[in-house]
Amino acid sequence: MKQGNMKQLTKRSVLLRHVAVVAVGAVFAAGCGDDGGGTATPTTAASQPASTAAPVETDVPEPDIGMSVSERCGDPERLGDSINFLNWADYIDVAILEMFEAECGVSVTLDTHVANEEAIAKVDAGNSGYSLVIVTDYAIGIMADQGLLAELDNSQIPNAANLDPNQLNPYYDPGDVYSLPYQYSTTGFAFDVTAFDTPPTSWSAIYDQNPLCGQSSLLEDQREVIGSALAYAGYNWNETDPAAHDQALELILEARDCVSGFDSANYIGNLASGEVLSAMSWGFAAGIAYGDNPNIRYIIPEEGGIIWQDGMVIPADAPDPYTAHVFINYLLEPDIGALITEFTIGYTPNLTVSPLLSDGYHEVIDGAGLGLTDEIRDRLTWQVRDDSHAIFAETWSEVLSAG
Repeated sequence: MKQGNMKQLTKRSVLLRHVAVVAVGAVFAAGCGDDGGGTATPTTAASQPASTAAPVETDVPEPDIGMSVSERCGDPERLGDSINFLNWADYIDVAILEMFEAECGVSVTLDTHVANEEAIAKVDAGNSGYSLVIVTDYAIGIMADQGLLAELDNSQIPNAANLDPNQLNPYYDPGDVYSLPYQYSTTGFAFDVTAFDTPPTSWSAIYDQNPLCGQSSLLEDQREVIGSALAYAGYNWNETDPAAHDQALELILEARDCVSGFDSANYIGNLASGEVLSAMSWGFAAGIAYGDNPNIRYIIPEEGGIIWQDGMVIPADAPDPYTAHVFINYLLEPDIGALITEFTIGYTPNLTVSPLLSDGYHEVIDGAGLGLTDEIRDRLTWQVRDDSHAIFAETWSEVLSAG
């Protein structure tokens, strides 16, 4: 299995949060606990983790569930009574699963994972019982190469037409043969605007004369840390040349003397509280920190950052692939997609969703600096994780062994 799954583990567990945005009179929140134990959890009210956050209030319209089986549910004669769904922990509002059951008559049993490698292993074991799985970009490529995925039948997913062409035909699944996008985000740099005389625009805020020595952090992820150093040194984020890695290693070791640590689990809370004033960060996480501290801002540095995407796949041995296709199509409905994006504070790949997103969501995106322009997209790179990039693990070992 590939190295570097810490980002995926922690980026889900940090959704154990509530985000309150009062400036525009909208309050939205999602409180959840990390069950991550691999036990299937029925989508009943009792299965929802306790939360002290305010109830969700968005501008998203409720779907019409007046019919036992609506036109959004495919062929009733082919539709199963239930489906098993494997997703990241805290990556979908269980109310959506309840809506699907009420509207289509299909009960959804949700199981969760906390790392791509865990999800791959569950499917690779065979007879997993899952008909739909959500994993991150590079994991889709691995599963396809290992023959673990069924090809999608887009004739059964008409809502695929709603998807942004920018998020289709990715490196890990050319032609979208095995997957369709669920949500996506970026990796860049977050900071407290009050701590800088001039807001930073470069990775130099970490790698060259860090003005916040002892109050900065890097992610605990070999590919992202080494990639950012490579980018600052003028290389591609996925560069494998040993001489380039020597330069990146030198930058990281010099920066290490000034950062508080490699931290993927606690930096969001530390940013919000002011304990950390700058940090390598995932985009959605900066939005979470902004909800508690409106001084937080997020940038994609001028040298570049990372784009990553989670996708929906059907295992090759799925017990009910037809119902899985119907469920994928349901998740790509505009109103359902809006509920998903409000919950994750990510970016939606669904072009029909944006008009339905609440003022509260847009206040976070705009206020924290999370908007994606064409110019920012040009600075983003897909992070390739495969055997040809083994040198990243070697460089990371040197980082860790340096003490």
